[in-house]
Amino acid sequence: MAAFELHRQPASNTMSMRQMARPRIIILLSVALLVLGFWRLSSDWDNAQITYETDKTRLSGSSASYTPKTTKGSHSTSGWKWNADRDRSDHSLTLDQCHSAFPELYTEIDRSADYWRKFLNGKKIGPEHIDLGWSGDGGLQCMIYNQQLYITFSRGLNHFQHWKERSHGTLHQIHRAILASREPIPNIEFSIKINDRIEFTERMPKSENSTVWAFSRNMSDPITEQIWLVPDFNWWEYPRVMGSFADFQRQALELDRDGWNAKRDQLVWRGTTSFNAPLRQALINQSDSQPWSDVHKVDEDSTAGDAAKFRITMPDHCKYKYAVHTEGTTWSGRLKYLLSCHLVVVAHPLTWHTHLYHLLKHDGPNQNYVQVAGDFANLREQMEDLVANPKKGKIIADNAAATFRDKYGTPAAQTCYWRQLFHTWSKVAYEPDPYEGITGSDGKVHKQWRGMTYEQYMIWFCNVPDDSKPGDDCYHTYG
Repeated sequence: MAAFELHRQPASNTMSMRQMARPRIIILLSVALLVLGFWRLSSDWDNAQITYETDKTRLSGSSASYTPKTTKGSHSTSGWKWNADRDRSDHSLTLDQCHSAFPELYTEIDRSADYWRKFLNGKKIGPEHIDLGWSGDGGLQCMIYNQQLYITFSRGLNHFQHWKERSHGTLHQIHRAILASREPIPNIEFSIKINDRIEFTERMPKSENSTVWAFSRNMSDPITEQIWLVPDFNWWEYPRVMGSFADFQRQALELDRDGWNAKRDQLVWRGTTSFNAPLRQALINQSDSQPWSDVHKVDEDSTAGDAAKFRITMPDHCKYKYAVHTEGTTWSGRLKYLLSCHLVVVAHPLTWHTHLYHLLKHDGPNQNYVQVAGDFANLREQMEDLVANPKKGKIIADNAAATFRDKYGTPAAQTCYWRQLFHTWSKVAYEPDPYEGITGSDGKVHKQWRGMTYEQYMIWFCNVPDDSKPGDDCYHTYG
C-alpha cells in the first residue's frame, strides 16, 4: 500500500504542475492574440493610409480615370454588389464601392475639373478664385481640415429662414459625408452659394475668374461652366414639403407595392404660377378639361378655396402614372421626388442643369422620361399616346426607377458624389492654411485658427466672421 502511494506521488505532482501551467498558457496565448490584433489593426490603418495616398495620385486625373483598387486597407468590392434595398441609405461606401455602384455619377465633377485645368493652364485654383467678393448674400466659405468641417465665412444666411434651411441642409450633407467615410478626406477649402440665382453671370465682371459650388447652372450662360455642381439642400430635407429624402423614398416604395396598374391613369401637377408664369400657365391651358388631366394651380401656403381642395402631399404624386415637371425660378427640386415614384415624368426642355441631369434620356431604349414642347403645345398628343399604350409608359417608368430611385437618386449615391468631389477638388485646388495672422493689443501678430466648427455654426445666428454689434438680433457677448 505504501509502495503504491509512493509510486503514484510523482504522477500526482505532474498533474498538479500541468493544471498550474494551463492558465499560464491561456494567458500567454491571449496576450499573443491581443498583440497580433493590435498589429493587424495598425497594419490595416497604415495600408489604408498608403492606399489613400496612392489613390490621391491616381485621382490626379478626372474621376472617370479612377480605377477601383482593392487593398488590405479598403473594403473589398470582391463579392460585393450594389443592392438598392440594402444599400440605398448606406453612407459609408468606400471609393471603390462608389465607383462600382455608380460608374456614371461623376460626369459633372469630371467636366468641372477638366474646365479648370484648361482655364488655369495646369495651375491650381487658389484662394482668390473662391473669394466671394463678387457675391451678395447667400454665400458660404468652408474648410475641411483633419476630418473636421469649418465655416470660415458666411454672409446673410442665418437671418432669413429659407436660406438658413438651405445652408444647413447642405452643410449637414457635407458633414455626414466626412463622418461616414472609411477613408481619409483631404484638406480642402471651397465656397458654396445656396441661392436660386447666384448672380454668377457674364454681367458680373467680378465673377470672371471665380468658381463656386452651387445647385444648378444655366446651360445657356457660358460663364456658369465655371461652377461645380453639388446635390441641393433638399437631398437632406425639404422644409414644409417633405421630411428627409430617404424617408420619402421609403414611402414611395411602399406606395408602389400595389404595382403600376393600381396607379391613377392621369397626369398630375400642383404648383404656383408665381414662378416661371408663362411656362406654367401654358401647362394649365393645354391640360384644361382633358380626361387625363389632374393639373391644378395651388398657391404656396394657401389654405383657402380651391387651393385647399387640390392640395396634395409629395408622396401623393406617386399614386399617379404620369406627373409633370416644371422649372421654377431656376431648377426645381421637384424632379428628384418624381423620379423616385415609379411613374412617367413629362417635362419641357430644361434650361437649368444639376449634377444628375446628364442621366435623363427622352428617347432610345433607355428612355426614362417624356419630353414635350417648351410651350406644352404637343402635350395632348403625347398624353393620348401614353394612355393608349400603357406598356410604353410602364417601360419608361421602369427605366426611371432603375436609374434614379434605385441607383443614382439614392441617398448613398449623393454621399458618394460629395466624397468624390472632395478628392477631385483637392487635386485641382490649393491646400488651405488653417491659421490666419491676427494683430493683438500688444501690436504683435498672433496665429489664430480660422472660422468656427460645423457644430458651433449649427447654433450660430450671426455672420462669420462675427460682425454683429450691441443691439443686433444676433449679437453675442461670448467668443
